[in-house]
Amino acid sequence: MTNLGKLQGSMPIARVGGNIQDIAIFDASQETGLVGIIQPNVSADYPTIITIGPAFFESYQTMPQGVRFSHGFNMGANSSAARAATWDSASYACKAIGPNLLLWEYGNEPDLFTASGYRPRGWSDADYVSEWLNGTNAIEEAVKAACPDLAETKFMAPSFAGIGINDYFTLSPVDSWRKGIDEKKNIEIISSHNYMGVSTSLGITLQGTLMNHTNIVAKAAEQVNVSRGIRASENAPSPSTPFILGEHNSLARQGRPGLSNSFGAALWGVDWNGTNYRYQSWQPIQTNLTVRGTKPPYYGNAAVAAFMHGSSSSGEVRISHLDSSTEFSTQYAVYVNNTLRRLLLVDLHTYNTTDNGFTTPFARPVGKYTFTLPTCAKGSARVQRLMANGSDAITGITWDGYSYNYELDEGKPVRLENVTRGEKVRVDGRGMLEVEVPWSSAAIVNVDC
Repeated sequence: MTNLGKLQGSMPIARVGGNIQDIAIFDASQETGLVGIIQPNVSADYPTIITIGPAFFESYQTMPQGVRFSHGFNMGANSSAARAATWDSASYACKAIGPNLLLWEYGNEPDLFTASGYRPRGWSDADYVSEWLNGTNAIEEAVKAACPDLAETKFMAPSFAGIGINDYFTLSPVDSWRKGIDEKKNIEIISSHNYMGVSTSLGITLQGTLMNHTNIVAKAAEQVNVSRGIRASENAPSPSTPFILGEHNSLARQGRPGLSNSFGAALWGVDWNGTNYRYQSWQPIQTNLTVRGTKPPYYGNAAVAAFMHGSSSSGEVRISHLDSSTEFSTQYAVYVNNTLRRLLLVDLHTYNTTDNGFTTPFARPVGKYTFTLPTCAKGSARVQRLMANGSDAITGITWDGYSYNYELDEGKPVRLENVTRGEKVRVDGRGMLEVEVPWSSAAIVNVDC
């Protein structure tokens, strides 16, 4: 987190919740922070029976200074005792997080509650909105009593998994807005969830699903349509209310080995700008399923953080998608206070893959990109690269010549002498610049304006 904060210029925001927030039951008498039972027939990746005690909230003190949090409350549990426990937990949460609290969240992917067995068939948007309003009111009252300074803290919602009703998703984000989910004007961020596919589906491939800019644009367009639908609906939010991907990753249902945990997933994460999860950025502890260490997606996180770095905490960062992008190659520009600062070039061609035992039997191709820069650009531009031996790599990955492998220095950046760093490319008198980008890699070009 500290690495990402330094690269980005501000510390990340941590969302505490997800699948397990609607499973975890608070027990004020439990001395252990968390007791979790894994049921392999349900999920081999995370516990599906969980109780948390007051000590759980001490974990908020372990993050680096400057990290702010959203905290997720259990909406899935459907008994009066479980709901009472959730309201009881609010006082512990607000006292533990204090001024580092950014937002609350009530419920994770409630449009899957019927499919998950948390709610009966026929549970509608109107039912959901009624429960959400009652629940958030109870949370606000508990926080007001325990932490008056945090009484005005708002929520992100609705945090749906889908973009509309189908055979699997039983709620609609637009319909929930029409039904008045924000009638108290206590939603500060509109949150939607997005995955490129489901890990168990047929036809999922690295090139066709993740390392594919056409597919990425199509998925982004679906989310844009949801945002527009909400803003055009009855009870529409303020135009200034942000719409975000509050949960976003490669493949739903904990990802797929060889795809979600590969270097290709890091490149996918760059194009898009829990424990034991195959798509997580790092594994903090050793388990019988996964070794402790830094995973490939973290390097994508680092590259994106560096690309979005502002000149100061007040610098306005704007990202532009360039028309030169194609299905397997994409380019972006970042402007800070309306001045061009960086170009991001991502090559999404798979190379040196090991899927089905196949290895690319030819030298790694290199794409050449030419840009005309503003007249402010001078002399040369500095290039930083996200590299690995190929798109299926799970080790040997570097960002700007650094490795974050746990084995080297417990995840701290370690300079690798055999990897190029400090590369520069010439900007000629006409402002022309040419950059080479190998297949399955990315480059950031820092412009001196």
